[in-house]
Order: sequence, then structure tokens, then C-alpha cells
Amino acid sequence: MSKRIIRKFRKIVCFFSYNFASKIMYFAIMKKRLNLKKPKTFNEKIQYLKLKEYKNSKLAADCADKYAVRRYIESKNLGKYLNELYYVWDSVDEINWDELPDSFVLKCNHGCAYNIICPDKSKLDIEEAKKKLKKWMKEDFSLVTAEPHYRLIDRKIICEKYLASKIIDYKFFCFNGVPKFLYISQGTMHIDLKVSFFELDGTPAPFRRLDYEPLEGRFDLPENFDEMIRVSKVLSNDFKFARIDLFSVDGRVYFSEITLTPASGMMTISPEEYDRKLGDMIEL
Repeated sequence: MSKRIIRKFRKIVCFFSYNFASKIMYFAIMKKRLNLKKPKTFNEKIQYLKLKEYKNSKLAADCADKYAVRRYIESKNLGKYLNELYYVWDSVDEINWDELPDSFVLKCNHGCAYNIICPDKSKLDIEEAKKKLKKWMKEDFSLVTAEPHYRLIDRKIICEKYLASKIIDYKFFCFNGVPKFLYISQGTMHIDLKVSFFELDGTPAPFRRLDYEPLEGRFDLPENFDEMIRVSKVLSNDFKFARIDLFSVDGRVYFSEITLTPASGMMTISPEEYDRKLGDMIEL
């Protein structure tokens, strides 16, 4: 079955019931039934939070919203970590492509992987970019991943500063405002993305994600790593669990995103016992 057909099927099932869709998707990916009555594993508890606590949560929606989250960051007095924002539009037709800088990043604010990274505008296929953006703006991302809080987002397109060609993403897993470990990712999603988990001292963690290849070679933590931990503590303090994603570019820390429901509660972890061990860290 093609990815396009699977995506369409997900939308149809989610339209009628996020809970039922989550159970079907969970069984298909995790190869076991989803326990929402007495969730124990990391993924089950993320599913519980997603379907029970975040379903109608404005705070959860604002933190998932790539535009509205900027206000949340500023409310925490961490505005200096935001990337420079050039423009905000309600539709593709509002974009004046001639006014855009020579390099930039375009994002739809209401989902995942709705990004156009443009290091050189002279090489950008503008008509293809318009086509992608229009397609993304029509899509209800909550129906793709069974994450109901995404349906609360007022859809927009934002334009931010282009930071670098190869950015390492530091994703801190925080429990009740305390970072416990992180994973480092490098590459482009659905193309060449690689991911590895690490302890906060930089040593490899004893578990991995099965849906991505691990990073190769050694990774030294950046000099501003302690600053990243401080930022992660502040930004995750309002949640039982939050993944705080940060960049380090030219010695400066940049905010990337807040993820409350990583992999929509379907993150394949190996060895499987760590799904339960990580789940023990979330207090419902």
C-alpha cells in the first residue's frame, strides 16, 4: 500500500475518531494493543496525554504552533533564543517573492515537515514552492497523525532567517521540567535523517529508535550545552513531559520547537524494555 493511500486512510479514520485512529495506527506500528486505561510505557502515556489532556488544550496547541510558540518563548523571557522572523502570511498568495532575502526558510506553522529551506533564492523553483505550500495549507495535520491539538492551530506561513546548511538538532527529553537525556539528529526527515540517544554527559544511551539509522562516529557536546539544559528546564516546566529542540549555530543557541507528543506516541524503541523504563518517568 502506498504512503499516499495510507495517509488518506489515516485522515478518514481520524475524522471520525482520534481515539480509534490512534489505536489502529499504534497496533500497525508498535505491533501491540494500546492501553489507555492503565498506560505504563512511554508511548502509552504520550498517547494518553495526547488524547485526554491536550485534545482541547490551547497551551498545547500554541506550543505546537510554530508561530504562536514564539509568544510562549517570550513569556518565559527567552526571546533572545528565537530565530529572526521576516514575514508572516495567512496564504501563499500574500507572499511577495521579490521581497524575500537571498536565503530564508519557509514554514507552515500547523504541522511537521512543512518546510522549504532556501539557501539561494536564485535557484529556488518558486512555482514548485507555491504548489507545496498550498497543499500543506489545505491539510489538517491533526488528521494525519491523530494529534487533535493540531486542529486548534490557525494556519499561517512564516519566513525565518536561514541559519546554516547542516544543522545538528539537540532534542532534550524533559520530565516535569527536568531534562533526563536527549537525542541528537542530523539530516533531512524522510531523506537522510539519523538519530542517536545520549545521556546528558554525552555518553551514548543504552537504547535507540528503530525508525531511524543511528548517527555515525563520535559527537562532542557543544560548548553551550549547559545553556541548552537551562533553556530546556524553563521551557518544559509547564508539562509532565516535553521535548525541547534546540540548535547550536556559531556558538549561539537557537530555539527550534517544543514537541509534546513525539512520534504521536508511536516511537519504536529498542530494547523494548526501555519503553517501560522511560514511561516510569512520566507521572500522570
